[in-house]
Amino acid sequence: MDCSPDSPAWPSRWRGRWIWSERTAHGPATREFPLGALDPERFDRRVLFRRTFDLARVPGRAPFRVVSDSRHVLYVNGVELARGPVRHGPRMLHYDTGDAAPALREGHNVVAVLARFYGHRTPWWEPAPWTFTLGGGSLAAELHLEAPDEGWIVTDDGWRCQDATAWTPAGPRGLLISQVPELFDARALAPEWHLPDFDDSGWAQARELPATAVVGGGSDARPPSEPYGAMSPRPIPRLAGDVRAAETITVAPIPCERPEGAPADHPAGLVADLAAAGPATRIHGDLDLDGAARLVVADFGRIVSGHLRLTVEAGPGVVVDGALLEVVTAAAFDSANVFRYTTRGRDDVFELADPAGGRFAVLSLRGRGRVRLSRVELAERLRPRPAGPYFACSDPELEEIHRVGLRTVDLTAHDAYLDCPTREQRAWTGDSVVHQSVDLVANPDWSLARWHPRLAAQPRPDGMLPMVAAGDFAAPFVPAIPDWALHWIRSVHNLYRYTGDRELVAGLMPVAEGVLRWFLPFRGGDGLVHDVTGWVLIDWSPVQVRGTSAALNALWARGLSDFADIAEWLGDHGRARWARELVASVREAFEAFWDEARGAYRDHLVDGEVRPAVSEHTTAAAVCAGLVPEHRYARARALLLDRKAMFTRSPLADHGGDAKGPTAGGSVSARDEPDWDVHRLVVGAQPFFRYVVHDALALLGAADEIAGLCRDWSALLDGAPSAFRECWEGGSYCHGWSATPTRDLVVHTLGISPAEPGYARVRVAPRLGGLAWARGAVPSPYGLISVEVADGRVAVDSPVPVELSHLDGTVTHHPPGTTEALLGDPS
Repeated sequence: MDCSPDSPAWPSRWRGRWIWSERTAHGPATREFPLGALDPERFDRRVLFRRTFDLARVPGRAPFRVVSDSRHVLYVNGVELARGPVRHGPRMLHYDTGDAAPALREGHNVVAVLARFYGHRTPWWEPAPWTFTLGGGSLAAELHLEAPDEGWIVTDDGWRCQDATAWTPAGPRGLLISQVPELFDARALAPEWHLPDFDDSGWAQARELPATAVVGGGSDARPPSEPYGAMSPRPIPRLAGDVRAAETITVAPIPCERPEGAPADHPAGLVADLAAAGPATRIHGDLDLDGAARLVVADFGRIVSGHLRLTVEAGPGVVVDGALLEVVTAAAFDSANVFRYTTRGRDDVFELADPAGGRFAVLSLRGRGRVRLSRVELAERLRPRPAGPYFACSDPELEEIHRVGLRTVDLTAHDAYLDCPTREQRAWTGDSVVHQSVDLVANPDWSLARWHPRLAAQPRPDGMLPMVAAGDFAAPFVPAIPDWALHWIRSVHNLYRYTGDRELVAGLMPVAEGVLRWFLPFRGGDGLVHDVTGWVLIDWSPVQVRGTSAALNALWARGLSDFADIAEWLGDHGRARWARELVASVREAFEAFWDEARGAYRDHLVDGEVRPAVSEHTTAAAVCAGLVPEHRYARARALLLDRKAMFTRSPLADHGGDAKGPTAGGSVSARDEPDWDVHRLVVGAQPFFRYVVHDALALLGAADEIAGLCRDWSALLDGAPSAFRECWEGGSYCHGWSATPTRDLVVHTLGISPAEPGYARVRVAPRLGGLAWARGAVPSPYGLISVEVADGRVAVDSPVPVELSHLDGTVTHHPPGTTEALLGDPS
């Protein structure tokens, strides 16, 4: 049986049954809930499962699949083989697959699973609709022992289980900070529980969970079943990465007790420890706690992302409270996922269950006796990025910017594209267009680039997409960001251009159409959308959006144009015509925003009056949407390149871990009224929206300026040299949406992009600006495409036909293979 994720070999009906302990999260019936309801007192529960068996010989293959609600780690003879499931919507659960044969042995074997039910919404998990029996914690697995020991090991009531009381259930600290702290007392868990010779005779029998729904659904305990539907194999490879050790570790005494009432699942105690700590010194050998406390800071020297791991040598009962932070400040704890580990006195290796990100592990140690921190490490679990693609040029500064941008996307690419690994870890619907664009030009493995738009394609009943995919902010009570759904349409357009996968793209088109139609009730007689509800964000800049937002209308028109391109490609000419007619009406009405004297489009219209504020967002989005007539190209280009008139400002400057913290102060969604010279100054884009600005400049014939504009990212290297910050002013220290230069130096400077969907032909249009030379390679469905430009010449090595754009605009066509030509002289 094929173990690969896309294998059709696994039958839809499982042999394994849904199991759990006797304590699912289902509560008893009450007057208010006569059918029962989930009991929050049973949230954040873990259960240990085991199934032993004997083998006369080890089979050549032993494919398995495993799934759970909400999390599982599967071991065979103590070897971790699966961790999941991947991020998913309430009704789109995915199972993990693999081959257990390498972990099997002759004689006694065990399959063991640590399973967890969150219950509470987290940034990476939202609950499924519960039934009488499912939706409150469940596990299913099956292992096929192929010849010579043909047979199956499947979950059923023959498994042994035990509620894992070593973990104290916890809950989110609030709406914004919704990670669940981990409180683990190792004294209550034998470290060898997942090994074959562990004695589980005192454990209970697992409980089978027949899929009993309120109405219909049958009662078979084997998947597929409500509420999860037809489960699919994991759409992305297993996450992996390096184990990174802390570069320096310092220790400081803590002379006072913690304040009264500081609970273990709140950072108040760690903040107090940080404030009271004395001078720090490097750790040399053991620490003698002697009933006192010590504050330890382990510096990884860079932003890291994954699972923090501590190896401790101590007696039983030493308490380690900690968190992984971007910076060592009190404010940073405000968004940290804190944990508490209590040592067992032997085999004390603690790995944080949920992923975290940061640079500094801040630990508070309390207890008695001598303690040695043998290792402070982080196991990175990120989406794979095989070698091959690259970018190099004559400017070391731009090479470093490209490298850091790629590392930033690596750190924010887990089972989805995340905003940041250091705080939220939410899969925002719009942010991901930058991550995806980088992966499409820098990563031969496009699985996450293909999967994330599908993950986000979970519209509300009205057609609009939630602001995040498969997380707490996808809840019905959280408003949407309408423009973020339009950036999602751009990510579908990317799939059309790069993959050429008709089935994949066609499957997303109904969602894209629903998003575009959501705006129609806001459309006035002039063809523009007015007073759009939700959180119209545009960017972390004070772009004026009240009333009729020009930037939002332009992004809607771009989304309609993207939709029309794809519909034409799919042969759906009726829908393409519908979309293009709407774009034409926006184009005509958009003239209301044009300021002839200033040579700019204004930002918004309120009560029939066009207000004077101007941003580069509006002009850039209008260019990308095709709303700007060609005779204005020079003026639009001049506005976008006039950096002296541009200013930037972010509401996040005071809301970072190095300032007040994300929950301090007023709402970051509040939009400042202009307090600047609106007749002279232009609101500049933050790093995220610069992808639109750079695309616009390329369309305006200024691609040669983009390499120079990418040098703006050097400012982000000053305070965080290992990853790009969220904004020019503040925000998280690692934000994937800031990685635009890593795409643009390849797409616009080196000039490599698909000329036809799926790279049936490649377009090569180098525009080096001030660079003496540049070279690189990008992935395609047919293999790497390499380009080298130097001394006015270009060399291309391509597995597909080449469309070469020369500096004078002339286009020449070349067959697959090696092509060399003068850029300025197509002859």
